[in-house]
Amino acid sequence: MSDFDWKKFYDVGIHLKNFSNNEEYQRSAVGRFYYACFGLTKKYYENTHKIIIPSKDSHQFLINRLLNSIYEKENILGEYLQTLRKYRNFADYNDDFKLKNLNKTLKTSEDLINLIQNLKEIRKFLFFQNRYI
Repeated sequence: MSDFDWKKFYDVGIHLKNFSNNEEYQRSAVGRFYYACFGLTKKYYENTHKIIIPSKDSHQFLINRLLNSIYEKENILGEYLQTLRKYRNFADYNDDFKLKNLNKTLKTSEDLINLIQNLKEIRKFLFFQNRYI
């Protein structure tokens, strides 16, 4: 099994968003942004907390874990992921698609990806300071 780079789904989302203004591409971009962020967040959480997220209800399980974390930045990750999931569900299941939701999804995805990068840098710093959590 490969160590998939979940950020590539984000890149696919950008491609879909820019490739066509047709609604099916825009809706699909929302999904790619969400799954990129879910995969990155899941990988971060499993590596940081040394647990395996169960397959059953994994999306809600991860969101709940983050929202209930003692770490404020993980709470923010949970809020971002929960928001992205709502946008993805709306894009997948509602007849009325709003382009502004695509733009909000893109912005929230960028914020989440940047926060994960920031958390990784903090963990690395703490590790080298022998204060690894």
